[in-house]
Amino acid sequence: MQDHTKRKRWIGMALAMSLGSTAVAAETPVETEARNAAAGFAITTSLTLLEALGKQCGTYEGEAGSQARAALQGWQQRNHRYLEPSLQRVLMLTDAVAAAGGAAQGKAFADARKAEFTGAATTALRAMFPEGEVTTAACARIAAATAGGAYDYRQHAEFFPTLQVLERGTAAPTKPAAEQR
Repeated sequence: MQDHTKRKRWIGMALAMSLGSTAVAAETPVETEARNAAAGFAITTSLTLLEALGKQCGTYEGEAGSQARAALQGWQQRNHRYLEPSLQRVLMLTDAVAAAGGAAQGKAFADARKAEFTGAATTALRAMFPEGEVTTAACARIAAATAGGAYDYRQHAEFFPTLQVLERGTAAPTKPAAEQR
C-alpha cells in the first residue's frame, strides 16, 4: 500500500473501534498496526494477481492463458494459508466496528477497506502493465515472476513474519497439529 495516511487512518479506526474485541485488545498498538498492514498487503496482493493473471492474462487462449492460470493457481496454493487469516482479520475488525458503532459504521468500515484494497490493487496493476495494455509479453513476464515466487508473501520481509503470526493465530491451540490443517 502506498497511501500510508489512509492505512494509518483505518488502523487507528480499527483499533479504536475494536477495543471490545479480545483478539485485538490483547495486542499492543504496534502489533495491531503491523497485523492490519500485513493483512492489507496480503489482500491487495491477492486482488492484484487475481485481476492480472485471472481476469486479464488468463483470458488469452493458448499458451499465454494457460501459463497465467497455472501461475495463479500455484501462487494460490503457496499463499492461501496466509491470505485466509488476513481476510478473517478484516472481517473481525468489521464486526468489532459494527458492534461498537452500529451496523452502518460496520458497513462504512467494510466499504472503505474494499475501496482501499481495490485502489491499491489498481495502482499495482498500472505498474505491472506500464504501457496500459495487457499484452502477451506482459502476461508472460508476470506469469513467470509469479511462478518463480516473486509475489509470494514470503518474499516480503516487511510483512511475512506477521502473516505467519496471523496464520498461527487461526489454529486452535487445543487441537493436535494433524487436526489443524
